[in-house]
Amino acid sequence: MYFCRSAFKFPIPARKEAAVKVLSFITKLTSTEFAIYKDEEETHCEVVRHSSVALNALLSPSEQGEFRFREMMDVITRREISISDVDIVITQAGVEALSSGVYLINKELSRLMRESRIDENAQRSAVFAASRFADLINSMNVCECLPLVVEPAMDDEIMTDAALSGLKGVGRAPVTHAFSHRAAAVVIAWDMMRIGPNNINLVVAHLGKEISVCAYNKGRIVDSNSPLDGEGPFSPVTAGSLPTIPLLELCYTGKYDMDEMMSRIQSSGGLAAYLGNGTLQSVEEAYLRGDERAIFLVNAMAYKVAREIGAKAAALFGNVDRIVITGPWALFESFVNEIIPRVEWIAQTLVYVWKSELYLLMSAATRTYEGSVKLELYGGRRPEMNVPKAIPF
Repeated sequence: MYFCRSAFKFPIPARKEAAVKVLSFITKLTSTEFAIYKDEEETHCEVVRHSSVALNALLSPSEQGEFRFREMMDVITRREISISDVDIVITQAGVEALSSGVYLINKELSRLMRESRIDENAQRSAVFAASRFADLINSMNVCECLPLVVEPAMDDEIMTDAALSGLKGVGRAPVTHAFSHRAAAVVIAWDMMRIGPNNINLVVAHLGKEISVCAYNKGRIVDSNSPLDGEGPFSPVTAGSLPTIPLLELCYTGKYDMDEMMSRIQSSGGLAAYLGNGTLQSVEEAYLRGDERAIFLVNAMAYKVAREIGAKAAALFGNVDRIVITGPWALFESFVNEIIPRVEWIAQTLVYVWKSELYLLMSAATRTYEGSVKLELYGGRRPEMNVPKAIPF
């Protein structure tokens, strides 16, 4: 494996012809998950739990990045894990108004992350932790390690038509599984269709704790439902789209406060509301043993997913090369088999099951290393987006 120099707009050091070693990690609210891969095979995987008190005392993302780096290094040292020959460190973060892609972490990008208006320090700290790992590995003089970050932007790419909600003063900026959608698109494009991901149209359904379905138009996610905003199919834990008037009437009964209603919509709705448990294992077990309620609800959820796939096909004018089903619940074969017959008239439907978000990061790093995914370089100026989010009146 090697870097394809023609894929980059700036010099990349020559790489050795050897197995690619990747350290990927994800920063969450009170934990950091990391894994090490060699030639796409996982060799180590750890979850580092952090003190919420210690994290809350760190006011800047760079301070929190340093803290998370040291906590991960403590585990790496105790486990005697070798990282001196890691080729790429990769993580995920979000920055408003930055195009999606895999970016080299440089001074300009780090400065942008410091100045970002995103309140979530956990997301922004990832960039600084990745830089610290790369600096440490490069100081060992064994190999040159590149720090990368995946920016899974979504809301800046949606069509202006899709950004309109129908109620003046209420806009749409979908919060969705953009990273999963894009990873599936890249895999399907390169591995199954042998063309670049910027040359295909897909409808991608992420089936997980929440469910999101996107229209992928030649590299851009031009529309998607936003499950945590109460859009789209109901899911294992989210309520999905609800009839507005009955919902408003329920809100004004005085039985529930704002937090309780948010919970019913975002985390205790869907299958969890009807069955009392929305985990994949419990639902699948109930379905397979013939529980009539579970069978009815799973089949109804499959219908809702199929309906959303049809809606996103309309966003692509019906010009859909493939439909892709992905996410953890894609492993639930009976559920998936209820979706496919309803949508296969639109396009061939493929199932792509990934192992974890860490694996998806590793896959992005490996494809960048090989040159099949372009490495982006942020030069200090925010790129202009192709589609404005503002409604033009």
